[in-house]
Amino acid sequence: MTKSSFLSKRSVLAVPGSSEKMIQKARLLNPDEIFLDLEDSVSPSEKEAARSLVIIELNKGGFNFSSVAVRVNEQNQLIGVEDIEQIISKASSKFDSIIIPKIEAPEQVKEICHRLTELELSLGLVNQTKIQLQIESARGLINVAEIASACTRTISLIFGPGDFAANMGMQVLNIGENPVNYPGEDAYHHVLFSILTAARANGLLAIDGPFSDLGNESGLKLRSQLSASIGYDGKWVIHPSQIELVNSIFTPSQKVFEKSCKIMAHFNQSAGSEKSAGAFLYEGKMIDEATRKMAEMIYSKGIAAGLKLPMDGDDNG
Repeated sequence: MTKSSFLSKRSVLAVPGSSEKMIQKARLLNPDEIFLDLEDSVSPSEKEAARSLVIIELNKGGFNFSSVAVRVNEQNQLIGVEDIEQIISKASSKFDSIIIPKIEAPEQVKEICHRLTELELSLGLVNQTKIQLQIESARGLINVAEIASACTRTISLIFGPGDFAANMGMQVLNIGENPVNYPGEDAYHHVLFSILTAARANGLLAIDGPFSDLGNESGLKLRSQLSASIGYDGKWVIHPSQIELVNSIFTPSQKVFEKSCKIMAHFNQSAGSEKSAGAFLYEGKMIDEATRKMAEMIYSKGIAAGLKLPMDGDDNG
């Protein structure tokens, strides 16, 4: 279980912070989270204007989903430092977290965390600002365990496949796709699993990055299934057309959800009996504490996604 167990981030929609039209449209969509982007989707000449627009739109509110984030620019650049200062100073209660790109070392995270604390103290705030950290390079991947534990404000680790592919020298034509001529289906398995392991060891969510080929639904489906199957909590989407598919893949099926609840109930009832033995028979299979933990994780993801048990009198837990 993570410290953000009931925070659903199945689909996270990227919205350019420089486009008022796209921000208005995003208000009516149904991802679990949106982030207003000040980094890659905004040209250098528009960055300050985009920041001002994002602050206006945050204060306006009216977003139709549970979580709003802002992706700032790199923190080794003055524009990125100013992004954080301005957004927190002028819209501190209007968003849920800040996404920090291109994190490569725990020292970066600690410095950002210290800066946030100093800024919040000056505004009379205490540990209000949560952060999400993007892993986008070889150095970031090597240091991911230390990065994940560097600041208690962190809620998520995010894989950035585009910058990562460029940093590694991969022959990738579209963000999130396998390299050209790669013989298998999952060139990123080691990367994804390393980030996931670091996230879970520190009670964090793990979010997969975007898939940029909007016309390739089967590719998006495959990439989503691969990361969802190993335990990822969600995936970035870059167009409204991707939201429904990604939401469905990162939501446990109703059948699996209900079975998980029944396993939990059966285990708890059996464990509470006078003849408790630690392992119990359920529908022809042995279940034990490890089984209960697996079922509980599926249950938590289902609850976060809004699944409900049928009210039919069955003992569902």
